[in-house]
Amino acid sequence: MIRLAATLLAAVALAAPATASAEAVSAAELTALAGDPSARERLLAVDRVDGRPVDARAIFAGASGEELPRRARVLVESLGAAGPDPAEARAAAGAVLEQRRFHGAALPRPFEEPLEWLGDRLQPVADWLADAADVTPGGPIAFWTALAALLLVAAGTFTGTSIRRRALAIERARRAAQPVSEDPRALEREADRAERDGEWERAVRLRFRAGLLRLDDRSVIVYRPSLTTGEVARSVASPAFREVGERFDAIAYGGRPAEREDAEQARRGWAEVLTR
Repeated sequence: MIRLAATLLAAVALAAPATASAEAVSAAELTALAGDPSARERLLAVDRVDGRPVDARAIFAGASGEELPRRARVLVESLGAAGPDPAEARAAAGAVLEQRRFHGAALPRPFEEPLEWLGDRLQPVADWLADAADVTPGGPIAFWTALAALLLVAAGTFTGTSIRRRALAIERARRAAQPVSEDPRALEREADRAERDGEWERAVRLRFRAGLLRLDDRSVIVYRPSLTTGEVARSVASPAFREVGERFDAIAYGGRPAEREDAEQARRGWAEVLTR
């Protein structure tokens, strides 16, 4: 059977060009012709089966009776095993791959140019690092390990410094808002301590409050927390207070950072205001 199938396939491959009396049939029609003794001439004239070229005259030569249907069955099976025509298969596969579902949609890439620009600027750095890694004792592994450790130390130092600065700022704000004694002498001692600690804003606020309390003791004003600088200025005819008040308003309400000069001027200015 295997030898017969090989012979039939060879006959299919070497099929001669169609003649005038050639006939193209399907596999079912070929089987029917092989089983009909009166259709022998039509059977021998077949040159294509299911679109594939065959040489029926060579395939069925010398066969008769039951041999004809048997060779027809073997031929049909051989054509099925041979599979589709390669050119047709390639064309069908190409048509499928042209479908939209096999192609990604074009998406906008707004950062493409900036990233390319950044990559061009960073490429020399990357090349330098690669060269340094090659010449480092221990090779690239030792170089990248050391670089990673250095970056971790730098990140830890930066983070620790930022945390300490933030904690100090929070503590200063808390202390500035913390209620203190209504004794002007106690407030002035707190202001001196704030100056030594470099807390200039707290020193200005404490000294201003102490000054207002001393003016209240002298019955120049009636102290209350909501008392404004303008109200005090109308009661205290002193150029020194105008400067003290302007600096205090700029720091307490204007958001200007206080400096050493502000704390020193507050001390001098209140001393002048209270000696009049």
